[in-house]
Amino acid sequence: MTLTVVQCSFESMQPRWSELARSLDATPFTSPEFHQAWWSTFAAESSLEREIVALQRDSGALVGLAPLKRCGSHWSFAGDHEVSDYLGPIAAPGHEADLVTAILDLLDASDALSADFRGLEPGSEWESLLTQATDRGWSVTAADEAVCPIVEVSEGWDGYLSALRSRDRREVRRKLRPLRQLRGAVRFEALTTPDAIAAHMPRFMDMMAESRGDKAVFLTDQMRSFFERLSSSLAEIERVRLYHLSIADESAAMVFCFVARNQLLLYNSGYAARFRDLSVGLASKVLCIRDAVEEGMTSVNFLRGDEPYKYELGGVNAVVRHVQLQRTSA
Repeated sequence: MTLTVVQCSFESMQPRWSELARSLDATPFTSPEFHQAWWSTFAAESSLEREIVALQRDSGALVGLAPLKRCGSHWSFAGDHEVSDYLGPIAAPGHEADLVTAILDLLDASDALSADFRGLEPGSEWESLLTQATDRGWSVTAADEAVCPIVEVSEGWDGYLSALRSRDRREVRRKLRPLRQLRGAVRFEALTTPDAIAAHMPRFMDMMAESRGDKAVFLTDQMRSFFERLSSSLAEIERVRLYHLSIADESAAMVFCFVARNQLLLYNSGYAARFRDLSVGLASKVLCIRDAVEEGMTSVNFLRGDEPYKYELGGVNAVVRHVQLQRTSA
């Protein structure tokens, strides 16, 4: 089987990229929908250049793709670790090494002096393959970048609770007790249609800002625009769940999640300050875990960050890695 490396435009590759991502059940971070939302919001008017390196069979079937960006002689994966919990290429099993070879060939053929490959997903082969750049005259540095705590839920709700530390199990039950006492006044639902998600996104972002001061600073007008574009495009391909907790028909908390690989990924959240005493922020995340259990999912990924609540809810660290290349020879 012959493989061909192609450098192409985003627009020409998007349909086949979407098809490859769906076939691999890849996380939304490696989808063209996520990348286009990021690029059109943050990079379209910048001096960055976008490069798409694709690997395809003679039939035209896509087997791998790496979205890259460059600024002068510095290269990196397209996207930004501030909003993309994972970054990097996408490839069909068995073609990872071929794609990394194509990436390194591109760097060698250009005037690249450095490359910064952040956001390498835990358990992937990308780090070990990229470190082979030492054979091409690059110095390579690899380090931990972040943690994404993950909790396994394949043993059901009772199994999940029993796996928690006793004090955490008591705390989970305590946080849910006030909502149970409100009985029929409480409603928790997963919004999945594009129209429903679009209708609730403005209030979701307002609650993000209400719930934490750093999120209020984070949510610039540009960032709000990104969230709107991202939620719209990913809802169209059924990758988004916006969980909505309401009390007496008033929005109390929301959790913005992705779905991939039979896993629920908690991307961001917010709650209404007036319901803080009911612990709706933590309770809404517990209810997300319970919904993942009921849906038969295998795990819940809290994504980047080491906030204490992630461990109180049973999260175990999975490490995101970062590889840097520096040219040492001509």
